Amino acid sequence: MPASGYRSALRSPTVRRLWIAAVTSTVGDYVGLGALLFLAADRTGVAVGAAGVLAVGVIPSLLTGVVAGPWLDRFNRTRTLSALQLIGAAVICLPVVIEGSVVVFVTAGLLACVRIATVAVRSGAMAEGIDDAHRGPLVALLSSTDQGSQVAGYLTGGALYVLVGAESALLLDAASFVVAAVILARLGLPEPEHREERRPVGAGIADIRRDPVLRPLAALVLVTGLVASLPEVLAPTVAGPDDPLRPVVLAAAPAGQVIAMTLLGRTRQMRRPRIQLLHLTLLGVILLLAALAGTPAAVAVVNLLIGAGTAWIIGPQITFLHRAPSLRMGQITGTMVAGLAVAEGVGSLSLAALADVAGTPTAYAAGGGVILLAALVGWTVRSRTAELIALDHPPDLAGDHGI
Repeated sequence: MPASGYRSALRSPTVRRLWIAAVTSTVGDYVGLGALLFLAADRTGVAVGAAGVLAVGVIPSLLTGVVAGPWLDRFNRTRTLSALQLIGAAVICLPVVIEGSVVVFVTAGLLACVRIATVAVRSGAMAEGIDDAHRGPLVALLSSTDQGSQVAGYLTGGALYVLVGAESALLLDAASFVVAAVILARLGLPEPEHREERRPVGAGIADIRRDPVLRPLAALVLVTGLVASLPEVLAPTVAGPDDPLRPVVLAAAPAGQVIAMTLLGRTRQMRRPRIQLLHLTLLGVILLLAALAGTPAAVAVVNLLIGAGTAWIIGPQITFLHRAPSLRMGQITGTMVAGLAVAEGVGSLSLAALADVAGTPTAYAAGGGVILLAALVGWTVRSRTAELIALDHPPDLAGDHGI
């Protein structure tokens, strides 16, 4: 078996190109999204305005992940990934050439489709073309890249929005898509000898429901999606347009995920359900503590900790890559990402509306209550499921106690 770890994984040309393309594309993506969030919040004047940028992608994401999911495993992974980046470049330019506020939300919805499809096809590429020992480090690298891109992208996008205007941030995003498309065109993944016939809509859900390990993990991940964007959605309300801490409050949660996922990426302990549930429980506690934060600076600190708490999902991601059939990985991943988009949209809108009515502390406390309830159910299911208990004591994790 190949050695695990970041350096070993990055020696693989496939791993390296997937990661570099992700860095390039996602930094630009969050530069554009940061500008869209501020633009929506300032034009509407309420937290729900920013939440709308995220929530508008719910239906398109669902259609892409579930309805279009059966097609995602039918096409060549390399060509599909490259083409999706070029589509993203065209979409992000829409607000530059079309005036009005509606186009902002249309753009956000279309970008959600591109994002869902990209993650689904990339997961298929990882399952088919990357050794198991390299998948864990790559998942951590991609997750850290995504969150690190949020930090850099939100800060850059927010600064460009304030100093120059939204158009500059959107055009920078378009350029990053094009560069990523060029990198992915050289991926050169081998075509599997056999591809399954196109499966019916909803088959990805059936695959997850049949697996006693994936089923409860998927449910807990979806519940986490309800609060995943809460720090970003509330940031424009916590810190006003003239507050110098506004970009910091916005970027704090992604920064926390970067730190946590980087530290956890090399340890195989995150494959243990018990460790995952401990991490999830900690997230619920942190959200409750966030309700006590009274200043933008304090909120930035707790947002950092919330981001570290949501990093627990790295474990389920690795578990899915290990247990789900590789030839169906695109549809299964598309189903999960679509479900997360729905959860994120519903949770963002609901908790933002609660913040507008009852204040941001109440929204944080409500999110913490939901997560702790889910964690309690998770502990109960684990204690009654032999397959989950067995995963806490696998032979290949013996002696693996650190990073």
